[in-house]
Amino acid sequence: MQILDQTLSPEEVKLKDLWQNNPSRKLDQPCIREDVEDIFFSALKHNSVYATLLASELDEHIFISDDLDTAFVRHMRYTPAFLHTHEFFELLYVIKGHCTNTIFDQTVIMNEGDICLIAPGVRHAVSAFSDEDIMLNILIRKSTFEESFTNLMGGDDILSDFFSRTFYQTTEIPYLLFHTGSDAQLLIYVNTAYAEFNKSKRFKRQMLNAIFSAFFIDLFRRHEQHLEVPNIRLNTRETNLIFILRYLQANFATISLKELASFFNYSERQMQRIIISATGMTFKENIQKQQMSRASDLLANSSLSISSIGEQIGYQSLNNFRKIFFQHYQMTPSQYRKREAKNPL
Repeated sequence: MQILDQTLSPEEVKLKDLWQNNPSRKLDQPCIREDVEDIFFSALKHNSVYATLLASELDEHIFISDDLDTAFVRHMRYTPAFLHTHEFFELLYVIKGHCTNTIFDQTVIMNEGDICLIAPGVRHAVSAFSDEDIMLNILIRKSTFEESFTNLMGGDDILSDFFSRTFYQTTEIPYLLFHTGSDAQLLIYVNTAYAEFNKSKRFKRQMLNAIFSAFFIDLFRRHEQHLEVPNIRLNTRETNLIFILRYLQANFATISLKELASFFNYSERQMQRIIISATGMTFKENIQKQQMSRASDLLANSSLSISSIGEQIGYQSLNNFRKIFFQHYQMTPSQYRKREAKNPL
């Protein structure tokens, strides 16, 4: 089936009929798997999908071939919205139409162009009950995604900490939702990968991984500002979490919590809560981490004096700079500079 083909499959026709003839069952609402086993059996008993949908957890080996790191599954429309978890990363891409994605206790409405990246172990249910809905589930092996993501977001900065926290502390931030609109380039990546996935060619695994590396780079490069993050409540639609983190990152040498809160029209307490929720660290801890990261870079790659470096990153007291640096690196700035001079890259 072509990725944009809206024709209902025989299984989807059967599921649609069961939904329309059983309105009291509310099959489009989140439910547990046991409550809809009869629906699955009626519509899918002759389909291999049936057995996988009855598994308590959707395992990697069921969906992802041993010789690949990714898999594509078109979401079957009119499937009962059963709650489930899986051990892989799932990228749900709404190509046409819309769907409702229930993640833990949150209801996420997804429209055309929306991309939801869901971490392993996150309990969720997808509801798509229209012929016009076209959604693609892109499944990515956990180990592969973690390796690729580490390379992509390997910087030692506030945004890297935020994105890493998003994926590895899923009880607080279990998903990322990108509103990409009608981004033709992202659809080209997905179409290319989908076509490659359905062919038997040499280096198929490597090609798919390369395509998705480019996809994620483009997604973060061009749609970072269109990112919606759960649980971190901002007081206006215009205030974007990424903008706050970028502003903090750009002004770490001079900004105070009071100034940051005032700039974005929050109380200091609210701003502290937002920063902790996003990064797992307080305002002060974020500032110090950025200061020390910048100091270590300048010590290793410039001839600036230690006092000048301290002043550049926001320390008026040289002794205070030395004290904080020692706490982070267990050596003085002078010792760090000597070590780096002996071990150039």
